[in-house]
Amino acid sequence: MKRILTLVLSLVLMLALVPLAQAQDLPEEKKPVVTQLEGAEISFHSYDTKIYETECDQPGTIEKIEYTTDVYGDPIRQWANVYLPYGYDPAQEYNIIYFTHGTNETQDSFIMEDVVKNAIDNMIALHVCDPFIMVCPTYYYDYETRATDHEVFVEEVRKDLMPAVESRYSTYAKTADPEGFIASRTHRAFCGYSQGGSVCWTISFGMYDYAKWFVPLSGTFGDVTEQIKDAMARYPEYADDIFYIICSGGKRDLAYEGTVAALNAMLQDDTFSFGTDTEKNNFFAAISKDLHQTLKGRFMLYSVFVDVLFK
Repeated sequence: MKRILTLVLSLVLMLALVPLAQAQDLPEEKKPVVTQLEGAEISFHSYDTKIYETECDQPGTIEKIEYTTDVYGDPIRQWANVYLPYGYDPAQEYNIIYFTHGTNETQDSFIMEDVVKNAIDNMIALHVCDPFIMVCPTYYYDYETRATDHEVFVEEVRKDLMPAVESRYSTYAKTADPEGFIASRTHRAFCGYSQGGSVCWTISFGMYDYAKWFVPLSGTFGDVTEQIKDAMARYPEYADDIFYIICSGGKRDLAYEGTVAALNAMLQDDTFSFGTDTEKNNFFAAISKDLHQTLKGRFMLYSVFVDVLFK
């Protein structure tokens, strides 16, 4: 009889502990990394890697898209990876992010890594962000020689990449032409890591009409205040509706000092307003303790989604 009671009590205890175990598995942020700048406090949000980087039961898919561009002279074939969220439905509209890789990397270098794809899948599944499309092209027009022209790449993006992608996949652009891109600009972001972050800065100066969001990750560009003001002057109708989210690792990140210098310059200039209120502010930042490595971009994306991106 005692043995039976012991077994019953053990079973009851096990059943009682099931909800507790489930509760422990719920995603919780770690203690944020707080960075003090001149006039601003920045909190970097971190996630539990055991939850966000395990294989998701709602995985997105990755497709390859090819297109031709002649902006560098003779026509050349280019391609990009396109991440589509789980349950992608052509009848729905999706936010879109264009992500440019780091030096000596390729279209595969970020999105094809399991830790990155799993993190993105889980961010969507756990409602950190709405489902989105991510496009990963290259700015190298000759990879063997690592030939690139960042300013001309902006033309490739506008003239060839965006029409190829957004005529095939369902974004908020009703048509894959200037009229459609302008009308859907608040649902489009450009992002990139390291040299790709610098490319993101260059894209931003010529893309205010096609996008609202610009997210350079550990990609320095010096004091950007004058370049942004020049871009605002060229696109006056959009000057009050752009948003930069500037990210970096910590002091071990080779982009840290340049990023902080750019942020301090913006904080001291009345043209810019720091914060997450997209009606009142036009830039924000996320600074972690990490070193300079492209895969760290997954942590930065999480932090900016939590705070402001596409809000």
